[in-house]
Amino acid sequence: MRDRRLLLLLALALLAGLLAYQAPPASQIAIGWPGDRLFLSASQGLGAADARTFYGDELTGTNGDRSRWTRQTAEIVLPGLGDAGDLTLTLRAQGWPADALNRRTDQPTVAVTANGVPVYQFTPSSQWAEYSFRVPADVGFRDTLALTIQASDTFTSTRTAADASRPKGIRLDSISVRGADPAAAFVLPPLLPLALLLLDGALSLLALFALTRRPTLSFVLATLLVAGAAIGLALARAWAVALLPWLSGALVLLLIYARRAALLGLLAKGLQRFARGSAMSYGLVALVAAWLAFLVAHASVAFKLPGMRVFSDNFPDSLLYGLLGMGLLLLIVVRGREGLPRLSNALVSLLRSRRAAPVLLALSVAIWLGYEATVIAALPYVGHADYADNAVVARNLVAGRGWVVDYVTQFYRLYDGVTRPQETWPLLQPVWIAPFFALFGPTAWAAKIPNLLFTAALALLIYQAGARLWDRRVGLTAAIVILTSYLFFRLVIYVTSDLAFVVFSFGAIYLLYRYVTKDEGRRTNDPAQRWPMVVGRWSLVGSAVLTGLMLLQKPGSGALIAFGMGLWLIRFWMLDSRIRKSSSKIQNLTVKILPVALWGAIALAILSPYMIRNLELFKAPFYSTESRDAWVIEYTSWDEIYSVYSLKAEPAKDDLPNRSWVLRYGFDRTLAKMASQVKWARDYLVPPWSNLPLDLSDTLSGFKSDGDTGDTRLLFAMGAWLALLGTLGALRTRRRLLALLLCAFGPYALFLITYWHASEERYFVMLMPWMALLAAYALWRGYDRVAAIGDGRWTPVGLALVIIALALVVTPSWPDIANKVRVEPKILAADLDAYTWLRQNSAPGDVVMTRLPWQFNWQSERPAVMVPNTTDPELFLRLARYYNVRYLVLDSAQRPSEAVRKMLDRVLADQRPDFRFEKVYAAAYEVEGRGVIATEVYRFPESYGKVAEIRP
Repeated sequence: MRDRRLLLLLALALLAGLLAYQAPPASQIAIGWPGDRLFLSASQGLGAADARTFYGDELTGTNGDRSRWTRQTAEIVLPGLGDAGDLTLTLRAQGWPADALNRRTDQPTVAVTANGVPVYQFTPSSQWAEYSFRVPADVGFRDTLALTIQASDTFTSTRTAADASRPKGIRLDSISVRGADPAAAFVLPPLLPLALLLLDGALSLLALFALTRRPTLSFVLATLLVAGAAIGLALARAWAVALLPWLSGALVLLLIYARRAALLGLLAKGLQRFARGSAMSYGLVALVAAWLAFLVAHASVAFKLPGMRVFSDNFPDSLLYGLLGMGLLLLIVVRGREGLPRLSNALVSLLRSRRAAPVLLALSVAIWLGYEATVIAALPYVGHADYADNAVVARNLVAGRGWVVDYVTQFYRLYDGVTRPQETWPLLQPVWIAPFFALFGPTAWAAKIPNLLFTAALALLIYQAGARLWDRRVGLTAAIVILTSYLFFRLVIYVTSDLAFVVFSFGAIYLLYRYVTKDEGRRTNDPAQRWPMVVGRWSLVGSAVLTGLMLLQKPGSGALIAFGMGLWLIRFWMLDSRIRKSSSKIQNLTVKILPVALWGAIALAILSPYMIRNLELFKAPFYSTESRDAWVIEYTSWDEIYSVYSLKAEPAKDDLPNRSWVLRYGFDRTLAKMASQVKWARDYLVPPWSNLPLDLSDTLSGFKSDGDTGDTRLLFAMGAWLALLGTLGALRTRRRLLALLLCAFGPYALFLITYWHASEERYFVMLMPWMALLAAYALWRGYDRVAAIGDGRWTPVGLALVIIALALVVTPSWPDIANKVRVEPKILAADLDAYTWLRQNSAPGDVVMTRLPWQFNWQSERPAVMVPNTTDPELFLRLARYYNVRYLVLDSAQRPSEAVRKMLDRVLADQRPDFRFEKVYAAAYEVEGRGVIATEVYRFPESYGKVAEIRP
C-alpha cells in the first residue's frame, strides 16, 4: 500500500480521466442486444411499476437484428457524459406496422424530454428511420442524461391477444449520442467516473501483485488497464461509465481470489477463536431453555390448556413465576451426578458405541423399510413419466423385446409406429427391476423392490462415511434424517432413477476422498515406490466402478459430477508438495496422471455399452430428446415440449428446438430463466434469514417479508442452518472434502441453472446426504460444547438440544408422507379405473391418445400416443390417423393446456352423424379438498380417417 508505484498509478489514472473528458462524448447503444439493460429497464409486466420500462428484446425482421418496443412512456438513462456543450442524439425507430393500424388511426406522436425538458417531437413511420435532434447544454446532463420517450394513444387492430393487451409506443433499434460542438474550454469530469477510475487502478495493481508477486509487471498491466478505461471514456463514454462499477466488482473478486488462502486462514482462526471458552456453550443452554418454553406454550395453545390464559391474566407477575419455574426445572435437570446427567451421558455413549450404533442403525432401517414396504404393497401405480417409463422398459426386457416402449410422447419427428427404441430416459434402472419382474411378475410393488435395497445401501454408506469422517453419532443421525425425508420417501414409492444415482454418486465421492486422505500418512518422495500403493487401493477402484454406474444411471448429470471429481483429483496430485519435490520429472508426471487415468478408464469402460448402443441406434454416443426439451422448458410453458414440431421422419435441424432459439426468446427471457433457476437453487439450499436490511432477506435466502418461506428447503429451515454451521466447522477440519464437493457439484449446478432447470427438488437430492452429515456434525458438536460445561452437569440440556433440533428436521416431512399415502391414491383412482377398463375392453393393438402415455401403457398394456399440444383440430386428427388411434382418454391427474382443452371440447361436441366421438366410459371420485375428479374415455369415429393423411 505504501509503494510508490501505487501513488504513480493513481496520478496516471487521474490524468487519464481528465484528458479523456476533453474529447466530445460519443456512444452508440444497440437496443435489444446484450448490455442495453445498463441504460434502460425492461419488463413484461403490466403493473404500475412497469409503466416507464421497455418490453423484452425481440427479433427485427429476417436479418437477425434486434429491437425493443417502448411502452407509451419509456426512459433511457445515459450516465457521466460530462460538460461538453450541446449534444446530438439520434434515435433509430419504427412506428406501428401499416397492417396493425385501424383505418382512421395514424402513427403516434412521440415527444422526447431530456431531464424533464422537452427537446424534440416527431411522428414515426411504419419503416425504420433515423430521427436526430439537439439536446442543449442547459438541461444539465453532466452526471446523468435521462431521456423520456412519450407516445400518444394509438388504436390498433393487432391480430394476437398478446399484442392487443400490451400498451406499446414505438420500436427502437439504436440510440447514438455525440458532442454537437468541440469544447471551448477545459472540461471538469463528473466526480463518480473519475473516482471509479482511480479505484479500479488501485484494485488492479493490488490484485495483479497478489497473483503474480511481480510488482513491476503488475504496474505495467495495471497501467494498460487504466489506459484502456480512459480510452473507453473518450470513445464510448456512456458504455465506459456504466461498466466501471462492474469492473470494480470484478477486480474485488480477483483480489479476493488472489488472497483466498489468507482469507480462509483468517476465517478458520476466527472460528477457532469463537469456539474457545464457554460463552457459546452457555448461549446454547439459553437457546434450549427458550425452545423448551416455546414448546410448553405451543402445547398449551394446541391442547387448550389453561396455562396461557392464566399467564395473560396475571401478567406481569406470571412472567416472574415463569422464569422461576424454568430456573427450578433446569436446576432439577442438572443437579447431581447420579441423575439425568449420567443417564444422558449413557445414552449418548450408546449412540457412539462400536456395537450399539450399528444395531440402532439396523433397527432404524428395518423399521422404516418395513413401513415403506407396506406402503408400496398398497400403492397400485409406479409413478409419472420417466418413473413409469422405467417399469415399462423393464417389463419389455423380461419379455425379450429389449429397450423399447409402445408409445409416442413427443412430436420432434414421425415414427414408423408407436413402438420405438427408448431414447429419453437412462437405461440402467430397468436392469435393476428386471430380475424382480422375472421372479414375481411385472407388478407395481415388484418394480419398487430395488428402491428398498438402494435405501438400505444408502443408509449404510452414510453411516460409514459419518463414522469415519467424524464419529458414529454423526453417521447414525444423518442416516435417520435421510431415511425419514419426504423426498427420499417419494424416491422409494415411485420407480425412479434418482435413488440409485444418489447411492452411486455418494459412494463414488466418498471413496475418492477416502483414497486420497488415507494415503496422506504414508507419502513417499520416491514416485517409483508409489505404484503398488496406487494399484492396490481398492478405494480408487471402488470409486471408479461407482462412477461408471453413476454415469449409466443418469448419463448427463453423472458426466458433470464425474468431470468435477476428475478436476479435483488432478488438482490434488498437481499440488501435492511431497510429489513436487521428486527428483525425476517423468516419474513425477507419471504418478500424477496414473490415478486419474486408472479411475477414468474404469468408469468409461463401464459406460461404453451405453455409448455403443446409442451409436448404433441414434448415430451419436449420447442422445436424448431432453437436448430438445432444454430449449423449451422454462422459456415457455411446460406443455410446449408436446407441441408438433415436425411432420417428417427426418426433420430439418432448424425445425426442432436448439440453442439458436435463444435468439427467438430474447436475451431478457433467457436471463430471466437463469435468474429464476438461481432462486430455486437458493430456496432449496440457503437457510432462511429474516429482518435483513434493504429487503435482503428475500434476495439472499428467499425469506418473504410476511415470514412465509414456502418450506422448500431440502432439510427445512433447521436442517439448512445446521448444514451451514457444519460447513463452517468443516473449514477447519475437512477443507479438502468441501473442495471435492464444490468441484463435484459446482459444474452440475451451473448445468441446471444455465442449460436445464433447477425447479425440481429431485435434481438436488444427491446433495442431501452430505448436507445431512454436515448438519449432524454441527448438532453433535453443539452437544459436546454444552456437555463440557460444569463437569458434565449440563449434559441433559445438550441432549434436549439434539432431540429438539432433530425433531425440527424430521417432523416437517410427515404431512407430505401422509398426503402421498392417504390422498394421492384417491386422486389417481379415476385414471387407474379407466386404464383398467381399456385393458379389458379393447384389443391389444388399439392405440390410445392420452396425456399420460407412460403410466397408461404400464397399467393397460396398450400402445399410446401423447395428446399433441395444438389448437388446430385438423392437425390433431391427422396425427391420430397417422398413428391409427382408436380411443381418447381425458385423464384427471393431468390434462392438456387450457387452449388445447377448448379445441378438444369443440371436436368432441361435433354432432355430425358421420363424425361423432362416443363416450364409452367415465369414472369420477370425490376427493376431499379437490372436489370431483373425473376421467373420460371416448372412441374415435370411424370416419375421422377421411382427413388428409400425413405422409412421412
